[in-house]
Amino acid sequence: MTAAPRPSGARLLRDAMPVLGLALLVAVFGLSNEHFLDGRNLQRLLVDASTLMVVAFGMTLVILVGEIDLSVGAVAALLAIVLARLLEAGWAWPVAVPAVLLLGLLAGLLNGGLTVIGRIPSFIVSLGTLAVATGLGFILTGAISVAILDGAFLDLFYSDRLLGVPVPLLIVLACFAALLVLLRRTRAGMEMAAAGANAEAARLSGVPVGRRKVEAFALLGLLVGVGAVLAASRLGSGAPDASPTLTLDAIAAVIIGGASLFGGRASLPRTLLGALLIATLGNGMVLLNVHVDAQLVVKGLIILAAVVLERLASGGGRA
Repeated sequence: MTAAPRPSGARLLRDAMPVLGLALLVAVFGLSNEHFLDGRNLQRLLVDASTLMVVAFGMTLVILVGEIDLSVGAVAALLAIVLARLLEAGWAWPVAVPAVLLLGLLAGLLNGGLTVIGRIPSFIVSLGTLAVATGLGFILTGAISVAILDGAFLDLFYSDRLLGVPVPLLIVLACFAALLVLLRRTRAGMEMAAAGANAEAARLSGVPVGRRKVEAFALLGLLVGVGAVLAASRLGSGAPDASPTLTLDAIAAVIIGGASLFGGRASLPRTLLGALLIATLGNGMVLLNVHVDAQLVVKGLIILAAVVLERLASGGGRA
């Protein structure tokens, strides 16, 4: 009987990166700033990261099926603006929030439909969506943020607690649990992985590859809507430049989580760790007064390191 090949050093390092990186950041920032490990700061870190986490969950699905969406930051900002305008117009939040979620779902369906039916690379489609969403955001606001004055909405989706847990974190946990069941317990989830691993082989096996890809984009769009609601409640407004690094951070979280850039392999729990790593990095650098431009450099270097490790772990070929 032939022994199974031992994992390469690069694969072990890639797999350990989210946990080791998060532990290292907590240790470094905890020693560098006395306020980092304060309970209030850690709670604020988690609540403020809720938008990133839910969007990264959706990005995991899209990368799993071998696609990409570069528009999530712009779409989230636009949806937050629409939400602010609806509340300003007198809509009750129980009506405005579902409307925004529906718009997010439709945006995802648009990206997925153009990619699959039009056979256009998803990065080109999402670049177009990014431009449209950005332009609409500035048209709707005139580059001036739209304040949200609905106190009940702001409290519920940012500061209120249920069973002692902040509502935004409960929403994150609900999204995580639902997607975990989808990926691990349903045929659709397993077919998404198959479609990303080898679309032609999956198609010959009867997998509706196009449908699964559109569903992945649709779920991402819905989760971008959820993220927009959480971001709007956190900021108390909607603005076209409210989420400048959301797309970068979401993709970084998935890559740090060890997902294959070619599709077929991604892990929701590891994406969660990747999102926490990105959020911890941002929080710690803010406490240390690191300039925002330098923060982008650090994030970019971490993404490059994760990409190199993923390529080395997969032997330099398609994983």
